[in-house]
Amino acid sequence: MDFGSIHFQNPDAFFLLLLVPLLIADWWWHSRARKSTIKFPALAVAKKAAKGSQIKWRYVVPALRILALCCFVVALARPQNATEVEYTSTDGVDIMLALDVSGSMGTLDMLTRTDQAKLGVMNAERVLKSGEFWNYSRLGYAKNVIAEFIKKRQSDRIGLSVFAGRSYTQVPLTLDYGALLEILEAIDDSSASGNGTAIGDGLMTSLARLEKSNAKSKVVVLLTDGRDNASLVPPLHAAEVAKALKVKVYTVGVGKKSGSVLAFAQNPWTGEISWGEQEIPPEDGLDEGMLKQIASTTGGRFYRAESKDDLERIYSEIDKLEKTEIQTIAYARYSEKFYPWLIAGAILILLELVLANTRFVRIP
Repeated sequence: MDFGSIHFQNPDAFFLLLLVPLLIADWWWHSRARKSTIKFPALAVAKKAAKGSQIKWRYVVPALRILALCCFVVALARPQNATEVEYTSTDGVDIMLALDVSGSMGTLDMLTRTDQAKLGVMNAERVLKSGEFWNYSRLGYAKNVIAEFIKKRQSDRIGLSVFAGRSYTQVPLTLDYGALLEILEAIDDSSASGNGTAIGDGLMTSLARLEKSNAKSKVVVLLTDGRDNASLVPPLHAAEVAKALKVKVYTVGVGKKSGSVLAFAQNPWTGEISWGEQEIPPEDGLDEGMLKQIASTTGGRFYRAESKDDLERIYSEIDKLEKTEIQTIAYARYSEKFYPWLIAGAILILLELVLANTRFVRIP
């Protein structure tokens, strides 16, 4: 039986409390039936004697005995403090996030209406020189959405690699999501050196971190806005390696296919930086065919994102597809708490005996 945070191992002992009303009734019956007499030579003087103040406290002695009984009953019920302990058993999912940080990821083509209006009233030169524009770029939006994806995971190891002309591991597989989020926040176009986009090398760097993983599911989520032009390892060869390692690769392509993007324009005469628009060249953009083939080879999926809303939907879907089955085993550890009740009952009995034979002694 539980009462709040206290567990009683022997709750049947509380049935003994039913004896309390019987004891009270028995005491009341005997106190009224008992008639004591004392011989006194002058009855008139005895009648004038006032009742002592201690007569008002004559119920203290039996009350102490009843309280002591209640304490003993509670102690017999064995109150215990329960401390719940949980153990989580899971096969887990190991996830490597491969993120393109090449210069083109600074393109401002995925702006929300709010952000576009906000940038429109800001000083373009200050935004460019401070690097603040990265917060509104493809990379900035990708970082925000990836951060939310990480926060949704609970028991999976997650790592992070970045690539431009070369590929680097920023965070190996870890459960320290706090440190992972801090490093993700600091990533910019200087996080990976070299010109170009090395998609194949970026994938291989992530696979190297998953090679010795014993996780039930191994996943790479690769995000890029371009086509491979700097890899030492061809992307499709890297996909075959992923297939051999039983790693599923989800490829995410970002950026608009056509149209205009917000860009910085420089006055050729004054050198002043202002806001302008730039058309997306037809030859620019993703190599969708290659990204689709990587995903298909490894059993993953290809996604295309042209806005922040698209990115949020994509990573939310991946989050649902790669859920970990968690089995939680809970048990309670108990510590005995009957000692205070036992001691309190003993003190009450001792106090009752002392008062019954001193302050509240009855004659005869």
